Amino acid sequence: MGIIRVINESSTPVELFVSKYNGGDDNWFTLQPGGGDTWTRKEGTGGGWEVVAFRDGFDTTRTGRYVKVNSSVIFRGFDEVVVFAI
Repeated sequence: MGIIRVINESSTPVELFVSKYNGGDDNWFTLQPGGGDTWTRKEGTGGGWEVVAFRDGFDTTRTGRYVKVNSSVIFRGFDEVVVFAI
């Protein structure tokens, strides 16, 4: 099993989901400023890739990244999402 860690470094809450291609739940969750959470996903024979998507509370702005399991995703704003391997 691997993980995807998401951290909200912005100054506002953001809603996010992590796809469930490799198990888990793909409901939307609210992540508060300075908050973080971790999703467990299987690494998989195909590389264990997932989509991490963000939206504002009004669902008027969205962005996302396709990330490999065992990554950290830092949300700094809809124009700045940083992904790196852990």
